[in-house]
Amino acid sequence: MLMFAVDPRTVLLVCAALNLLLAGMLILVSMQAPNVKGVRQWALADLCMGLSMALGSQVQYPASPIYAIIGAIFLGLSVGLVYTGVLAFKGERVRRWIPALVAGAILFNNYIFGIIYFNAQIRISVNFMIVGGIYAICARALFIRIEQPLRTAYWLAAGSMGLFSLIAIARIITVLNSPAQDVSMFTTSGINPLVLLFTTLLQMSMSFAFILLVNYTLSHQLNELATTDALTGLLNRRNLETLANRQLTHSKRTGESLAIMMIDVDHFKRINDQYGHQAGDEVLRRLAGLMQSIVRGNDYLARYGGEEFCILLPATTEGQAYVLAERLRRLYAELIVPWQHHALGGTISIGIADSNGDAEDIPTLIAHADLALYDAKRRGRDQVITYTEYASELVRTKSHADAPDHAK
Repeated sequence: MLMFAVDPRTVLLVCAALNLLLAGMLILVSMQAPNVKGVRQWALADLCMGLSMALGSQVQYPASPIYAIIGAIFLGLSVGLVYTGVLAFKGERVRRWIPALVAGAILFNNYIFGIIYFNAQIRISVNFMIVGGIYAICARALFIRIEQPLRTAYWLAAGSMGLFSLIAIARIITVLNSPAQDVSMFTTSGINPLVLLFTTLLQMSMSFAFILLVNYTLSHQLNELATTDALTGLLNRRNLETLANRQLTHSKRTGESLAIMMIDVDHFKRINDQYGHQAGDEVLRRLAGLMQSIVRGNDYLARYGGEEFCILLPATTEGQAYVLAERLRRLYAELIVPWQHHALGGTISIGIADSNGDAEDIPTLIAHADLALYDAKRRGRDQVITYTEYASELVRTKSHADAPDHAK
């Protein structure tokens, strides 16, 4: 067959060129995405793999010590850098000595069984065992459940590494069961050309998977920036309103009540003026953390603007929201925020409305909660007022104003 007649040296040279090209692409990607960890390690891994294959294609037997040493170092560094790149990308602790350790292990193997005591079977088997084992560990680290579209890139990289490990096992079995005189990197018989061809394809697949990982990660980060508040990590106003419209539609369909809570930090300008905007930012972050600690898993929190926050409470009435709001008000009143040898404290005012009233849409529901919030401010702050209470008071005030003088 034509496939078996392919010159392994030519395959190695082609693979070397492709790896160097992909290394260049990953270097450019790393320059455009400096906040995505692991990309530089993958770029260096492809660079080292390309150089290793280029040197390997020129090896003659008995091998030149220079070729054997440099090629082994590049191969080990490449595999180790792939592993550290995976750890860095996942945000795990990176042990920088791993590439050097892998390079040392392969160098020792190649020097002993490629130069001192020449034994191609042991040398090739050990090298494939090291590389295949590390790729298997990487595959296990990447083969995890994660949201789409990241899962596609994760599993593509994991699948490529897993297949490489299986090919390594097949190569080891073949080498150990072949006559010693027939074992060589460059033999054109048996499965050797197939191994070289498939490892080339899998190296390309891994590199493209890394590029996909970076691309999907950047897309995810951009989506996070578009939908969340950078200071507190909560939803932003636009995203909350989108979710609120969906929840209101669901509430109308199921007959459940939807409650909205508007929260404002009392005298927040005084904090900024007296201690600076960074102190104000810290207060907002601490309030956001407090809210996250007491809400349910299906509630939605957002920074609505400035020092104003909003909590969307599905399947919740005004009365139920009032209980949560009172708890939040008390907890915040007890909260002390340390800031540059100062202890910052304060209060919040909260307005509540639900969809059981005459609010037919989200803007109206938010407006009702805002009216209740403003009423809480008017009454002296550090209070929780519902829209029902506000409306009732408004009716009583209007009725009193409209009553005849003799009835007052």
